[in-house]
Amino acid sequence: MIPDRLNIFMKTNVCLISSLRKPFRSLLLLILFGLISFGFITKAVGFILVQRETGVLGSYYRSIGVLENIKDPQSGDISAGIELIETSPYFAYGDQRELVSGVMLHTYNQDWLICNCPDVMKRFPKEYWPNVHATDIWFIGELIKMEEVKTWAKKPEDGKTVGYYLEFNIDTLFAAFPDDARQGQPKGLLFMFEGNEAAIPLIQEMEVGQRYFIRSWKDWVQLDFSWENTHEANFKIKPLDDGQLWYIPIAQGASIDISDPILAPFKNEIDVLNENLHTLFIIATADMSAMPTTQEASRHYYLTAGRWLNHQDDLTGNKVIVVTEDFARIRGFELGDEITLTFRPLTDTYFGLIRDGVDSLAWRSYPTYQDTFKIVGLYNRTTFIAYLAYIPTSSLRPGFTSVTQNQFKVEIDYSFVLDSSRHETGFIQAYKVPLQVLGISLNFLENNGPAYWAAVDPIRRSLSADIQVFGLLMVVALILAVFLYVMARKRDYAILRALGVPKKQANGQLMLPLLLLGGLGIILGGLPSWNYALTQAKTSLSTIPTPAGVSPSADLSPFFLAGLCAAIFLLLALFSWLGVFFLANKPVYELLQGQTSQNKGVQKRTKKNASDQPTPSLSSSLASTVDHAGSTRQETPVSEADPAARRKYTPSSLSRYVIHHVLRSKLKSFLTLAIALGFMLASGWILQTMERSQMEVDRLYDTTVVEADIVLADRSVKSTTEIPTAGSGIVYLKTIDSVLNSGFVKSSILEADTLWFKIVKLDPQDAFPGYYPVYAYDSPETFYSGLADPGSLIFAAGWDMKLFAAPRTLEDIQDEGVPALFPKSLLEQLQLNVGDRVKITSQSSKTYTCVIVGQYSGWLATTVNTIKTQWINSGGDYILIPLSVLEAMEGSQTKFTVAHFSLDPKKNRELPQLRAEMEKVMDVYGGKLRFIIWDEELRIVLAQLEKNISLLKVLYPVVIGVSVLIGAGLCFLLLLQATREAAILRVLGTTRTAVRLALIIEPLILSILGVLIGLGIARLLWASPDLVEVSPLLISAGLYLAGVLAGVVSGAISVTNKKPIELLQVKE
Repeated sequence: MIPDRLNIFMKTNVCLISSLRKPFRSLLLLILFGLISFGFITKAVGFILVQRETGVLGSYYRSIGVLENIKDPQSGDISAGIELIETSPYFAYGDQRELVSGVMLHTYNQDWLICNCPDVMKRFPKEYWPNVHATDIWFIGELIKMEEVKTWAKKPEDGKTVGYYLEFNIDTLFAAFPDDARQGQPKGLLFMFEGNEAAIPLIQEMEVGQRYFIRSWKDWVQLDFSWENTHEANFKIKPLDDGQLWYIPIAQGASIDISDPILAPFKNEIDVLNENLHTLFIIATADMSAMPTTQEASRHYYLTAGRWLNHQDDLTGNKVIVVTEDFARIRGFELGDEITLTFRPLTDTYFGLIRDGVDSLAWRSYPTYQDTFKIVGLYNRTTFIAYLAYIPTSSLRPGFTSVTQNQFKVEIDYSFVLDSSRHETGFIQAYKVPLQVLGISLNFLENNGPAYWAAVDPIRRSLSADIQVFGLLMVVALILAVFLYVMARKRDYAILRALGVPKKQANGQLMLPLLLLGGLGIILGGLPSWNYALTQAKTSLSTIPTPAGVSPSADLSPFFLAGLCAAIFLLLALFSWLGVFFLANKPVYELLQGQTSQNKGVQKRTKKNASDQPTPSLSSSLASTVDHAGSTRQETPVSEADPAARRKYTPSSLSRYVIHHVLRSKLKSFLTLAIALGFMLASGWILQTMERSQMEVDRLYDTTVVEADIVLADRSVKSTTEIPTAGSGIVYLKTIDSVLNSGFVKSSILEADTLWFKIVKLDPQDAFPGYYPVYAYDSPETFYSGLADPGSLIFAAGWDMKLFAAPRTLEDIQDEGVPALFPKSLLEQLQLNVGDRVKITSQSSKTYTCVIVGQYSGWLATTVNTIKTQWINSGGDYILIPLSVLEAMEGSQTKFTVAHFSLDPKKNRELPQLRAEMEKVMDVYGGKLRFIIWDEELRIVLAQLEKNISLLKVLYPVVIGVSVLIGAGLCFLLLLQATREAAILRVLGTTRTAVRLALIIEPLILSILGVLIGLGIARLLWASPDLVEVSPLLISAGLYLAGVLAGVVSGAISVTNKKPIELLQVKE
């Protein structure tokens, strides 16, 4: 039934039938709607993507806050502050990091040399001792060698015996790192007399060939290279019971059952050690990517493969883990591999290890569970060795975190993130003072977010205005298209009304063909424009995710396409309704006569005014130029009968005709002019948006300071002949010079270290041989920032930091001495005072006078994103000197521990060249060194922002081309409406050429006028501040006028090629 009714309805729809009988005109209208849809949707897709992706890139800049208890730093309690800030509407989430004890199933951790070695017990208070014995070895082995260890002497007989070297062939290994001992291989141990005098007889009773149950430990600090017969062994024999039970003899072929109740203490020690050897140091975090140490600005942690954990991992409970690059390399792991862990909550742990005390006694009774995690990231560290692994907090069952004492917390364990970096200032204003009342300080990590938003906000506003202007142009084009259709079908509408068809039904019949053509055109233009724009976006936009895990995307939901098409169709329906509404309010006889409100006065014969004169004047003028060759017999009599028609037509008469015709068709003229004006404004606005955007990107490039560092790629690898061996310096002066001379460096921060082998008092001349670590900074600022307690610094009379840090040459230090700051503990040990002079022996075995210009206390420190962290494992033992002094003393052998460079922002776009050059320089070290350029912001934000802008540039020619075609199509359709005027002129005897010229000039003049007005406005708005170059605007204007000219010329030819009688006939 429905198809039959539809068929009947279509057959009785006069306007639809009339449109089908003129397929060419209907096809042009269809194409016009398709072009309008194509142009607007292409522009809209670019606008939506750029707006969205600039927001995504802006999420790179996160406001990460840190709370610190300044009232009671020892307790570190900030719970009251956390409760307070969580009430803020700007608070997104907090990250209370927790220590986790995770024991790997079959994999050993790295050997971190964790034990109560004499150096640790000497340097730190007892509460800082780890009370862990991870360097121990438990085994049964046959003693195969026993030799005396003696001090070095020129004559062997003068050497003093200070211990024994014991070598065992291990046949049963109970617990040890595989790097330290293996079953079936020999192992050398030392027994030193000092401090173990009571055990000397017991050791002397040991017999070569006898098997023993042995415990040993790695004393990696106390090995004295002046001893002989040590065979470079750094393991020492250790009492089984921490008392005087140094060994248990085992008969040949016998074994030992450590499960025997008598050996239960030993079994527990061995079992605890095996647990600790397989324990991975794990931190549970809500968002690793938002930790202070992982921010690129901290120059602390850096990714070498994969990604950081992000908040999404925590929200979804992903079983993923990030481990250190060194651990993965040593134990053979890669990205995507899995690690099986057994979790156990400990009550007093040291980095997840079981310490002596309550945990070592009760650990078997603690609950456990096993889970598997996938490696998604590998990272390293610029200072010291990276040793922590990270998992999402929610991936761990509740109640399985471990408790550690405050002194063992080496990282800030709480930070939080705001919902937007734009809210940081308001948050600080609201909460800084209330937190201070609670004794808690509030700090936010520095980022370049304000500069980014200052650049992007104008771009986004300009894009918004851009799409509005272009949308307005498309609206005008849509109105003109509707106007042309309504004018073409007004006679059909009048006939329907004259035949008694109700107004509502007639209105429907008039609108239906337009809506059908418009809807089909919108779909046909929308689909290819959608596909084209997204294809170009995928080519232009990046897919590099931000550290937070937010990935840029060139995809859009198809609902956007549906919404855009629906919006265009609704506008079409609105304008159609308005056009029909105005048409319906006109008398039918006026519509049948083809009269408009502008020429109603013609009916009043009694009134003659100036506005009635142009037509006869023009017709009589144009009639004198009859084209007899191309005219019919019917055309000539009128002109021949009229003497005035024999006059030659003049340009002035043509101009009068065009002017009066423009004034009579005000709406059509206005729309024609508005299309040209809108095109120029839209073109200029798009150009200034692209230019402004590029200027902002260039400004960000030119103001973003990129830094670089030379770091040790593998800090677990022992020094080689290519890596400096004395001190902890990692790179020689020649490499530093290669970077400084590259032309990219604007400034640098350099630090170096060395060893002094002897300090000699001048009066009395007491000598203190040993190893004295020396550290050098290059400026007063770095001296202060390098001290954990700058307030402890005391200078001798006449000295201050400025004088101390002043540059010095070799001649200066030979004349004045080496200025040095001594740690207070060393001064007390050597019984020296500030102001004393001593002799020192440098690494190069040269002797210099040294002036003790001051002292300091406490540890050295490093600053991580404005947050100072102490070097707990380095102690306050360094002698501090200026870097210029060390360079003068060591020359080319100076070994740098810190090589930090600030690069010239003007060369930010050339950083790939620098990276390639530095890779060649670092190759000298066989991959041991790594040159890191901290350009994450450039790569993730600025480069991608520039790609977003490039999308606008890619779509611009297409949008302009489509707009030109729309202009040409509208002008063509406009001239198709001029058939009646052309017929009258031809009947009056006007030549075909003259008629064509008259038809062409009117829309062309209006278009030129609109273009000129648009160029003038564009110059006032953008050309004067040099936002838009004149040449692209002129090219756009030329293209548009060329399109208009093509449209009007083809339209004029199409109209005038027909005979006048055909133009006047109405074929239905």
